[in-house]
Amino acid sequence: MTQLLLVDDEPVILKSMIANDWSGIGVEQVFQAASGLEAAELLKHTPIDIVVTDIRMPGMDGLQLCKHIQEHYPHTKCILLSGYGEFEYAQQAIRYGTVNYLLKPIKDEELLAEVARVRTVIRQEWEEIGSLEQARQTLHVNLPLLKSNLLNDLLTGVNTPANGLNEKIYEYGLPFMTGSNCAVMMIRLEEGFGRTPHDALLYEFAVHNIACEILHADYDTWACKDAFGYMIFLLKGKWKENETTVEKEKILDKTALDLQLKVKGYLKGGLSVLISEYGEFPEGVVELYHKALNEFRKVPRSEQGVIIKALEPRAQSKSLSALYSPPGFIQLLEAGRFQDAKSKLNHVLEEMQAKQLDTEEHTMEVAYTLMNAFLYTAHLQNKTLLELSGWEADMTADLRTFSRSDRMSQWAAKLLDSIEAGSTREFRDGKNQLIAKIHRFIEDHLAHDVSLQTIADHIGLHPVYLSALYKQEMNENISDYIMRYRMDKARVLLGTTDIKIYELASELGFQNPPYFSKLFKQYYGVTPQEYRARLTP
Repeated sequence: MTQLLLVDDEPVILKSMIANDWSGIGVEQVFQAASGLEAAELLKHTPIDIVVTDIRMPGMDGLQLCKHIQEHYPHTKCILLSGYGEFEYAQQAIRYGTVNYLLKPIKDEELLAEVARVRTVIRQEWEEIGSLEQARQTLHVNLPLLKSNLLNDLLTGVNTPANGLNEKIYEYGLPFMTGSNCAVMMIRLEEGFGRTPHDALLYEFAVHNIACEILHADYDTWACKDAFGYMIFLLKGKWKENETTVEKEKILDKTALDLQLKVKGYLKGGLSVLISEYGEFPEGVVELYHKALNEFRKVPRSEQGVIIKALEPRAQSKSLSALYSPPGFIQLLEAGRFQDAKSKLNHVLEEMQAKQLDTEEHTMEVAYTLMNAFLYTAHLQNKTLLELSGWEADMTADLRTFSRSDRMSQWAAKLLDSIEAGSTREFRDGKNQLIAKIHRFIEDHLAHDVSLQTIADHIGLHPVYLSALYKQEMNENISDYIMRYRMDKARVLLGTTDIKIYELASELGFQNPPYFSKLFKQYYGVTPQEYRARLTP
């Protein structure tokens, strides 16, 4: 995205310039200022690519503005307009980094052509900075592994003696000193960065190069990628003595926005950025990182392109009701109900999308619940997970796999298929089909009649024989299973919905709500109302 700032103290001229067809040459946003001082103030908070300014203005003239821009915003290009053609103006303008000097009066088409030319120059510069080829060379030749590993150790609290840390900082040429103030900028790459791991790695290096270029003007930086796949930048401001905290925060906000715009414009991908508060180096770095990580893990993947302040904590969403609604993954896998397990996984993923619960916290909650069920199923058969899955289990999955719902669902679906194909249990024999049929009937008719006689009529067996067969296979009575299923479902609904107690009792097949409450207390030690109250903040 190209952002343009027009500066002139003549309202008529300024209005005329604004009226041009800027979108036709690829300029997305146009800002205006009536003086050099107003322009300098706007530049503090808004990322600008091109400034077109008159020379003759009160307070801060165009030459002074160009000098200010060269000192503070080296990647912003200036075009000077003036009715004075003296050579010394042109010489001064060139010294201050001005890309062109145009004499007034200038035609609209000439101004548009010059801005289009400068826009092309800017695009070429940023494409060179963020080019995948340069990223590829950086990856293979200049990857700063020692710096990255040291920062990862610092973020995660690995105990490094102060003397040893200072020696390494000096040896690596890092501009961070004990007692200095620093902040953490955390970046999450969103959509548009390639599908293969190799593509993603190259894009990460391209984003890293662009971020370093933008941050360089105002910050000393130290970067790494953490175990969760976030890009981390430790920042130490190059502040003036009179810089206030509010001004520092505004500069950091603007930097984050500029980074998003440049990456979107030149790499066609989206970023979410989190900005921490300031802390003391090195003692405060661990806390800054943990707070930032905690806040980012609350942000849904569907909420993309955001700038998050760690100082403004979000509330954590409730748990996923579909994940804990019985039957659970363990019960389904134990009974060989693989299709039902896959359907349950789809229901969980649908709930995550519908309720915007596709956060890292919820994704990992699902992943670890599934891993627990997979391991339980394997160990129940005296096997390892690798043996049960036919040696196809992805045991190399790292935390980044479990931090995104799309990757987690692919991992889970593949493992479910492998376990189903590699299981040595005879899940398709008559008895197991019978147990699965009984469980499905109970699940579908829980609010109605699920007595032993009704189940036996549905199955087509004598109630006494059905009861004995179930006890032999499952090591519990059907009535015990029904009660456990009802209580599990009651617990989940109390924690995830606002359903009234009498409505809940009816949904579970109890016609008498007080009797349901009595049974619930016998089962969990508290009444339904007390259980819900414990879960309410």
